[in-house]
Amino acid sequence: MNILTRGDLDGMTASVFLTISEKIREIRFAHPKDVQDGKIPVTAEDIVVNLPYVPGCGLWFDHHVSEEEKLDVIGPFKGRFEVAPSAARVVYNHYKHAGFEKYKELLVATDNLDSAQLTVQDVADPQGWILLGYTLDPRTGLGPEFQKYFRWLVEYAKEVSIEKILQHPEVQKRITRVRQEQEEFTKFLRAHSKLEGKVIVTDVRGGDVPVGNRFLVYSLFPQAHSEVRIIKGKGGVVVFAVGASIFNRTCNVNIGTMLHGYGGGGHKGAGTCQIPPEQSDAALKEVLARLNANKE
Repeated sequence: MNILTRGDLDGMTASVFLTISEKIREIRFAHPKDVQDGKIPVTAEDIVVNLPYVPGCGLWFDHHVSEEEKLDVIGPFKGRFEVAPSAARVVYNHYKHAGFEKYKELLVATDNLDSAQLTVQDVADPQGWILLGYTLDPRTGLGPEFQKYFRWLVEYAKEVSIEKILQHPEVQKRITRVRQEQEEFTKFLRAHSKLEGKVIVTDVRGGDVPVGNRFLVYSLFPQAHSEVRIIKGKGGVVVFAVGASIFNRTCNVNIGTMLHGYGGGGHKGAGTCQIPPEQSDAALKEVLARLNANKE
């Protein structure tokens, strides 16, 4: 079978578990919106992980709250859905494979990173699996080589300790770049972000974004409870990446459910949507108003 997933630590950990449990030939990657729009071909040989359900897939594993309300429409499927901290946790719960036990530390770190249950140190000076997760996350900005890097890590992580993984030259060069560009990234965030009520609005459409930790912005605006990051998407669409602050945890809005109304989705605390450019200004005003109202 083949894995279709997202290129982040959650996708990697889920792929580790799936390659232990199933005979996997290939790992492919897709953006949730492309999957949602039916742009990604899927067959009964595909295991769809951490992405919206695709009719005809062999197995589906997901944990996004925005997918929960679709379950009645989806009907019976093979695999598992749970609202959980990570998709990897759903795969773990499904197979309950004895071989998973050696990866408990990796699974806990994946849960924490994917659900943003992080400390200030996890953001300012990350260590271990959390640090590795930042080198994997395409939102860090390390470039298109992540697909090859991801596939290699799925196998490497099964063979050696996290200490040895972090010492590998391929990992080290990414760690070095993330740390070296942190100051530049901080300056970039200050220049491209503003506070609208209790919401940080970060518009990154106007320049090259330095490599950096996506959670750093919350430490720069401790009074904010959420952020809307505006990104130029493929084909001219405007992407809203919305997240609840991991330090000021007073945001009451279910972000995944809110963005589902704009054709996107996600978790309670984070999600994305794609907006046609002519509708983006009006949509941004609506999203900001709903976040600042701060109601369930």
